[in-house]
Amino acid sequence: NRKGMKVGITIDGVIRDFITKFESVYDKYHPVDIDEEEEETEELPERDIKTLDLLDYFEFSGGTKELNEFMYVDAALEIFGHAGEVKLNSVEHLNQLHNIIEDLGHTPIVISKELNNSKPATLFFLSKLSSKINNIIFVRDYDKKWDHVDILITANPETLKSKTSGKISIKVINEYNKNIDSDYTLVDLKELLDDRNTLEKILSTETVEFEDIN
Repeated sequence: NRKGMKVGITIDGVIRDFITKFESVYDKYHPVDIDEEEEETEELPERDIKTLDLLDYFEFSGGTKELNEFMYVDAALEIFGHAGEVKLNSVEHLNQLHNIIEDLGHTPIVISKELNNSKPATLFFLSKLSSKINNIIFVRDYDKKWDHVDILITANPETLKSKTSGKISIKVINEYNKNIDSDYTLVDLKELLDDRNTLEKILSTETVEFEDIN
């Protein structure tokens, strides 16, 4: 059995329901202008969010700069600190998975792309839900997660696409990553807890460098 693997578990889309919270916080600070007569029938905009390109769904006149200012500075605690879990007890499942990975002789690492105020907000999110994680790493770019791990559990399309050779990707499937390739696919973390055989198989995988045969 291969020992000493670094197993990364990302937060957004795996543990934290970032999208739902972002949408409600955006609507709070960007109210829709409506006539008083229409007020009772008017509802919040229906968005069918199928990608993580937030500027496609949310209007920020200042583009990416204004979006980042809103998300990582002004509203970071509301968005990242007060978001809900992707599934009920996601953090508890994370704690259990963390312990199993350690018991099998590997190193679990929670790893997340966080900037500015989203760092303390994310620590607040994890602590509020009683996370008992030993190793937490914040990176500035999605692809940098791979620098710290051998195996990565993630829902982020950019992270999945930037996998480097010799690493193992485990995708938690959702609306915005259905068509992205991965080595393994899960519905949620609980699936690994319920199926120890699959987890042990993944952790004992020898990652082999394949050369293209022309």
